Amino acid sequence: MLSFIALYSCTEETKNPVKPPLTAVIEQDINASHANYQYYSFATGDTLPFADSSTANWDIAFKGTSVIVNGGTGKAGVGGVIIMDTLFSEVTEAPTAGYVQESASAAIPTGSNNGWYNYAGPPNHTITPLAGKVFVIKTGAGKYAKMEFISYYKGAPATPNGLLDISKYYTIRFVYQADGSTSLK
Repeated sequence: MLSFIALYSCTEETKNPVKPPLTAVIEQDINASHANYQYYSFATGDTLPFADSSTANWDIAFKGTSVIVNGGTGKAGVGGVIIMDTLFSEVTEAPTAGYVQESASAAIPTGSNNGWYNYAGPPNHTITPLAGKVFVIKTGAGKYAKMEFISYYKGAPATPNGLLDISKYYTIRFVYQADGSTSLK
C-alpha cells in the first residue's frame, strides 16, 4: 500500500509540475555604435555576429537610435512588436495577434517621442527612454518576450549627459518565455 501511495504521488507531481516564475534579465551595454546593426537573441541572452543577420536566430537589433525586430520585409524571422503604454510589471501575457513587423516604415518608430526615446536637446542633448513603454516582442522564432529600455549610455548612468557620457550603449530589461507560451509572468 505504501509503495502505491508513493508511486501515485510521484505520478501526480510529474503531471502538474509547478513552473517557477520567469525572471527579468538586465542586459547592459549592448554596443550599437557599429556601422551594422548589433543583433540580439533573447533565447541566448547575448549578441550575435553579423553572419546571423539573415537567420531567425536574432530577435531585436540596435544601431544608433534605430531598433528593428526580426520579422517582415527582408527578415528571416516571424517576429514583430506591440508597443504598450503601461508598466513592465503589468504585462503578464503576450497578445497572440497585432504585432507590427518591419516594412517600409520601422516597426519601432524612430525620432523623439515616436517610439522608445525622447531627445532633450540643449544644453545636454540627452536621449532617454520614454517612461511607461513596454515592448512585447514576438521573437524571430515565434516565441515571446517583454522588454523595456533603461538607458542609451554606457554604464547606464542615473543622470546621463549627452555631451559627456558615451552613447549608443543600450541597457534593456526583458523577460523571455522559452516554452513558447504567451505567459510573461
